[in-house]
This record gives sequence, structure tokens and C-alpha cells, in this order.
Amino acid sequence: MKTICPYCQSTAVYEMTDGTSINLIDQLLSPTVLVSLGVSLCKTLKVHPAIGVVAGTTVAALIEMTQSHQALPMLVNKQYRCDDCSHVFTSLH
Repeated sequence: MKTICPYCQSTAVYEMTDGTSINLIDQLLSPTVLVSLGVSLCKTLKVHPAIGVVAGTTVAALIEMTQSHQALPMLVNKQYRCDDCSHVFTSLH
């Protein structure tokens, strides 16, 4: 279903996304980064690196579980912008 501008009824509408900040956060909280951080921290504290692997994996799994339950996919408000009249509006999908 094509989104229509509620102001001018144009179909020249595109979704506004800010994927750069979301992508950066996802990269910083990735399992690989968290495991390597755990191993580095354990090496610094003179603890066995396997404990860092377990801790990093656990934190990554917890983050993944909380992120997947933040919002129901069918109830996400999306912002759109009309190319014709430059009107910005939200739509519940």
C-alpha cells in the first residue's frame, strides 16, 4: 500500500530514516565487539580470557533479547516526507 501525503494527497512520499546512528550503535554492541572487550578486560585484570568470552557472550545475548522486544513490528510509527509540499508526517504501521 502506497503512503499518501495527508496535506496534498501526493504519492511522492518517502520514509525518513536515521539509519546512521542506529547502525553505529548496532556495531558497537555487536557480539564480536563485546566478546573482544571482555577478553581484553580479563587480560588487563590478569583473569583467564575464557571468563571474558563467557561474559561478553552473555551481555551480547541479553542486549539481543531486549532489543527484539522493544517494539512490536506492526505498531511502529514511521515518519514520512512529501516531495511535493515538504510536509512531514507520521503514520502508524
